[in-house]
Amino acid sequence: MPEQSADRTKELVLLMTQHQRRIFSYIYTLVPDRHSAEDILQETSLVICEKFSDFRTGTDFAAWACQIAWWQVRAARTKFARSKVIFDEKVLEAVSATACELAPEQSARHEALSRCLQKLNPRDRELLMTRYESGVEEAAKRTGRSLVAAYKALTRLRKLLHDCVTNALTSEATA
Repeated sequence: MPEQSADRTKELVLLMTQHQRRIFSYIYTLVPDRHSAEDILQETSLVICEKFSDFRTGTDFAAWACQIAWWQVRAARTKFARSKVIFDEKVLEAVSATACELAPEQSARHEALSRCLQKLNPRDRELLMTRYESGVEEAAKRTGRSLVAAYKALTRLRKLLHDCVTNALTSEATA
């Protein structure tokens, strides 16, 4: 029996690692800000762990986890009630359905983006990563660029990545 429990724990860790970005993306489409989405992801992860014994191996883990996330988002809505923008239930359900439909495409885009990022030279990759973690000023400083040069490089890199991802997805679709 303990061996079976260890196997289930390994399965849970593997599935959570594999699908955490998708679950987060789903949550983030339904809540007003990133910090709230991160908090809900943590709460969702706890519920997933608590209820993992209900999950049937071989079924769609991401769909099951997103259903748990849906209920966590609904529970958290009372926290957002004081917010200036709050979606009514029908809008929230429509966004949720669209997010579920787009999840495979988002996953493919994310994988293509990861591959394209790896093709960049380290200085450019650091510029991009630092820009989204700490801002343009810090990115310019870390990569030894002026602020103007950093903005120009970021514009060039965004176009380069867009083209790379588009080409990768097109190649996959025709293959």
